[in-house]
Amino acid sequence: MLAPDWLTKPANVNDLAKAIWPASAKRESEGQLSIGGVSVGDLAGDYGTPLYVLDQADFFDRAKRIREAFSAGATRYGTTAKQYYAGKALLCTEIVRWVDELGLYLDVSSGGELAVALAGGIDPSRIGLHGNNKSHSEIGRAVAAGVGVIVIDSEIEVERIASAAGAQDRIQPVRLRVNTGVHAHTHEYLATAREDQKFGIAISDVPQIVANIRSHKHLQFLGLHSHIGSQIFAVEGFIEAA
Repeated sequence: MLAPDWLTKPANVNDLAKAIWPASAKRESEGQLSIGGVSVGDLAGDYGTPLYVLDQADFFDRAKRIREAFSAGATRYGTTAKQYYAGKALLCTEIVRWVDELGLYLDVSSGGELAVALAGGIDPSRIGLHGNNKSHSEIGRAVAAGVGVIVIDSEIEVERIASAAGAQDRIQPVRLRVNTGVHAHTHEYLATAREDQKFGIAISDVPQIVANIRSHKHLQFLGLHSHIGSQIFAVEGFIEAA
C-alpha cells in the first residue's frame, strides 16, 4: 500500500475525485469520461495514446483561486505572497505561457526545465531554480539567464553559486532550504523534511551557512525555504514548519 492508512477507499472506484480531476470531468450517460465537454474516447481516437489532456479553463480557475487565497491571507498580516507553479507537475512551453498570463512564478528543478521555461517566454526574474544536485553548468545558466532566485540545497552550493555569479559579475538572489525535521502527515516516501532526508540544511547549521552566504558580495540572501512533502491534506505540518 502506497497510500497512508487515513486515506479511505471510495465506495465507487469509478467516481471522479474532484481534487484530482478537472472540474469539467464527468461520466456521460454511457459511462464514458469527458473533459471540458469533449469525449476522452474521441481524443484518444484522434491523437492516439498515451495522451496528456489539459483543461485550460480549469487550470486558470484553480490558479486564480490559489493566488487570491494566499494574497488575501498575506494582506491580513501586512505582507505579500508569491505563488509558484511547480514545473515538475507538468512543464511545456504552452503551460509556461499560461503561468505567465496568470502572473504566477515558476519553479524549475533542472537545466532542462529551465530551458523550457525560457523558451516559453516567461520573465527569468519570475523563475526559481531548485534541486539538490545542481551541476556547475545548470547554476551558470541560471545565473546568466537572471533567474529571480536560486534555492541553495547544500553547503557546497553556496560556493558554486557565488563563483558563477562572480565570474559573470552579477548579484544572484538566493534562499536557503532548511530541513525542519517536521514529520508531515503523508506517505513516508513523500515526506521531505525528516532529519534523515537528503534535502536541505539541518537547522543547527543554518546560522553558520547564512553568515557564509552574506559574506559573498555576489550573493543576495532573501531568506529561508522549506518543503515538508507532497500530497499533504492537513495544515498542521506547515504550521509546525513555519
